[in-house]
Amino acid sequence: MRDLLASLLELQELEIILEECRIVHGDVRLPAAADVEVRVQHLRQSVPPPLLRRFDALRRLGPAVVHEQGGTCNGCHLNVPRGDLNRMRRTAAEWVCPNCGRYLMLTG
Repeated sequence: MRDLLASLLELQELEIILEECRIVHGDVRLPAAADVEVRVQHLRQSVPPPLLRRFDALRRLGPAVVHEQGGTCNGCHLNVPRGDLNRMRRTAAEWVCPNCGRYLMLTG
């Protein structure tokens, strides 16, 4: 799950870069942006469709993948129950914040 979430986190960061590039430069096609778009397409193809649909829905509202730090979700800033974190670490549960529904990149 960690590798999949690392891909989603990279995808999120690259999409933010593209959004910022479009804001700053308008519709001008920059050569560097083309490389980023190719990487985005590659990452999108590597993610299973159900996870990608959820990711896209979350991205419309803000960050879809956030880090967990000290038992706290960095998206909603609420504590994630220790039992949930333990199940996530054992991959017995999906790495999703039970409070806000964002994907959680677990530490440690």
